[in-house]
Amino acid sequence: MNSLEKEIRQLTRLWVQKGGKRNRRQQQRRMLAFAAHASILGANCLAEVGKRHLVAYWRSRENLSRPTLYNHWRALCCLWRLANMRGAPIKPHALTKSEPSTPSAVRPPRSLGP
Repeated sequence: MNSLEKEIRQLTRLWVQKGGKRNRRQQQRRMLAFAAHASILGANCLAEVGKRHLVAYWRSRENLSRPTLYNHWRALCCLWRLANMRGAPIKPHALTKSEPSTPSAVRPPRSLGP
């Protein structure tokens, strides 16, 4: 276990013990998966984690479904909040794509009179 994973385990130890246990354990595993990926890229602590690590992590997870990607992103949002990091982690590309337009959005508005 590297120092980044130890740091995340320490941050999340008390957090996992409260609230929905199954969900928080799952989120912690997702945080640790991100830590393992970031440590391969050279990050030794959360202060060294940046956009490059997030982009590489999302590219390695492109095969996941949108709801699963969203759950991974929410786990990283919790990690950012627990670590008091500024902002929020960037979203995966699949979550930032615009939704397909609905037929009602394409249809022009009706005119009220002739």
